[in-house]
Amino acid sequence: MSFIKLSPARNVSIALITAPLIIPTIYMAFLTYNISRSTKSSKGIQYPKGSPQPLTQRHPQNVIPGKPASLPDDVRSEDSDWVLAYERVASVPVPLRSLALSPTSTISCSPSPLLRAYTSGAHVAFSSTPQAILIRFLVDTETRRTFEASWIQNLQFEPGDVVNGAYKVSYCGQGNEAGSERIELMIQAPPSYKGPVPNGLILSEVVLIEGAPAGSLPGDSAGDDHVVFINETWMWRKESEKPTLIESKVSGWMHSLMAGWLIKKGISTVSL
Repeated sequence: MSFIKLSPARNVSIALITAPLIIPTIYMAFLTYNISRSTKSSKGIQYPKGSPQPLTQRHPQNVIPGKPASLPDDVRSEDSDWVLAYERVASVPVPLRSLALSPTSTISCSPSPLLRAYTSGAHVAFSSTPQAILIRFLVDTETRRTFEASWIQNLQFEPGDVVNGAYKVSYCGQGNEAGSERIELMIQAPPSYKGPVPNGLILSEVVLIEGAPAGSLPGDSAGDDHVVFINETWMWRKESEKPTLIESKVSGWMHSLMAGWLIKKGISTVSL
């Protein structure tokens, strides 16, 4: 049996050719593993009544949870003729003592310091993604300011505020769960943007879990308070239109991965 002996120069050439493929693959595997350990995701789709979609698409897992306050009435309705899809990515409970800020009850439309700082950190991270860079390229100079870290960090995230060009705050206040607080942002392209605009909204949320019993959360003692950080995406379309980004398997997986990454970036902003 004979073996082909490669010269050192040949070995270097092969390494240079394969590195651009191997390195991103290793990085993606590491990122996926890291995010899967610290977040969990769920998603579902609500089809119009009488939809010809197969029953497998209507599994109980696809039951839509509490809907955002900003969702348009004709989409929210049980008799809606829209296809409504959602994706929810939540962090594992984070000990409150590990955070630099504490959640506070919000009565007015002003987010608590914790929610504002967490949302700001996530949006600063998003501004560097390929998706944000593309949007930034397609809008006018004035709108590009909303992608700048200084703009985002000084934003109060109150109704009417715009961040990253296409996201406008439409609601802030209590969420659907006890001890929760959220910011909802509608996807609303600026007048200078001429490309296609999907129907959708995103939201960031913090949920306070008070006095967790001993043993209910790994590594924590009785009475410890925790916070769960959440990122949700809601998109809707007519049944005759193409599936949204979060409905497709590959793009949906990539979107969930990015949402988990943004949650981690937001948490790092508020951690001690």
